[in-house]
Amino acid sequence: MRAVIRKGDLVLVQLKQAASGRRYLTLPGGRQEFGETMQQCVVRECLEEIGVAPRVGEVLHVADVMRGREGGMRHLIEVLFDCSVPADYAPRMGTHPDKRQLATIWADLSDDGPQFLPRYDLALNQPGAPVNLGRLNSVIP
Repeated sequence: MRAVIRKGDLVLVQLKQAASGRRYLTLPGGRQEFGETMQQCVVRECLEEIGVAPRVGEVLHVADVMRGREGGMRHLIEVLFDCSVPADYAPRMGTHPDKRQLATIWADLSDDGPQFLPRYDLALNQPGAPVNLGRLNSVIP
């Protein structure tokens, strides 16, 4: 489950760094725990990773994501929710950030910065993008 949190043309993302040193962006979120609803998962993951409990809205997109490294790929279904945070929220790390997470930032997805993994930016930058994004690869660089 992933949170899509916008502020104008910006999207709240995690800046991460792979073991290779390459930096990349991800949406906050993660795996659903047993007994959680999808919305509860998004709230918990955001508290852990970006230090805020978002208001969870409608489903924006669903994607088949192939994640992992060569020899250890996993197939995940990721659901992206339209979320919001208080207007005075300042990006920060949460109580249990991802081990590769360097920072939480507002990112302009049209900039030539670090690549988005998986390539959700292709849909987030297109008004009217389909709900089903199909298969996206998220091989950690």
